Amino acid sequence: MMNLISVFCLSLILSLPLIGEEGFVALFNGKDLSGWKSNRDENEKGRGLFSVDPNAGTIHVYADAKDGAKQPIDCLYTEKEYSDYVLKLEYKWLDRRFPPREKHDRDAGLLFHVHGNLQKLWPFCLEMQLGESDPEKTDKRYLTGDLWVIGKDIQVMNSKEGRYFYKPDAAMTTIGKNKSYDYSYATINAEKPHGEWNEITLTVRAGKEATFDLNGTVVNKISSMTTLVDGERVSLEKGRIGLQAEYAELLYRNIRIKELPEKEAEVSE
Repeated sequence: MMNLISVFCLSLILSLPLIGEEGFVALFNGKDLSGWKSNRDENEKGRGLFSVDPNAGTIHVYADAKDGAKQPIDCLYTEKEYSDYVLKLEYKWLDRRFPPREKHDRDAGLLFHVHGNLQKLWPFCLEMQLGESDPEKTDKRYLTGDLWVIGKDIQVMNSKEGRYFYKPDAAMTTIGKNKSYDYSYATINAEKPHGEWNEITLTVRAGKEATFDLNGTVVNKISSMTTLVDGERVSLEKGRIGLQAEYAELLYRNIRIKELPEKEAEVSE
């Protein structure tokens, strides 16, 4: 009887963040990685670096890694593509870091509009960086909310001031375009103290705009997402959603999405 009560209580706890969120559906079922695939799976390198703890309802990154052992990187992505949506998830940093970045700030990422060669690390995409660097740091920096544009054909518009930093009231400028990668650093650290759960709300409106929200604070925003197709610049309308494993142990949970009808997305702009 006690076991049944424990299971019921755990199920209730895991469902609490979803209560009242009309229209959201789970992207991660809390039991296995149905609907997801990893880069290491694609390349037939064996089991990926993402495992599931069904008792906690979490995706555990580097759960089986040996302390101090050099680790590879990996990307877990959805089998389905998405266009207009609100995505919510929670993440929490654990303590272990692995060579070659065992002394660096912690690093991971939430990827969207993932497309192209999925055997490549990293595939063409846009990234909301996850990390715990100081907002003023510019070398080997990983701060949650930083924007990364991955792929030389992709470009976006962003309010950036100077060489690095996003500022909401700055002039719009092009990020990406003919670069293998480009970036725009967030200026606000909205992450909770190490070991606490953080919630991300990523709102994507096809190729029109994307907003990065961390724990209720907007930390970055982009618009006019485009790519090249046969030499012509077109709107980057959709792609898969991905999670990074990049030398730091962490947990993901409560990954859910609300797809927005095209008309609703246009009205809400």
